[in-house]
Amino acid sequence: MAATPNAGPVGSLEELQRVKDTETEWANRLRAAREEADATLKRLREEAEGRIGLARTAAHQAREERVRAAQQEADREAAKVIADGEAQVKAAVAGGGKRPTDQRDALLSAVLGEVRPS
Repeated sequence: MAATPNAGPVGSLEELQRVKDTETEWANRLRAAREEADATLKRLREEAEGRIGLARTAAHQAREERVRAAQQEADREAAKVIADGEAQVKAAVAGGGKRPTDQRDALLSAVLGEVRPS
């Protein structure tokens, strides 16, 4: 058996260099993965904020539309109440402008006028 020269220290340096290179490679990969994850997270946050803004705008517009519709309905109801009141006023004016009790008294006087003692 031939004795081989002790290659321990030289092999050891080469082995250490390979370990160091591997560590550096993995550190670079981890850094790249973190940067990619950070960029993706930032993009997703911006998209979410944009969608939230659009949803808020749409909700605000829908709310304003509902308020306008409710106002229009209230205006229609108010116009109907006013028209009904005006019709009642015209009917009252056509009836001599008297209160119902005055009209009743006039009718009774006309009917019972002959029967009443003077």
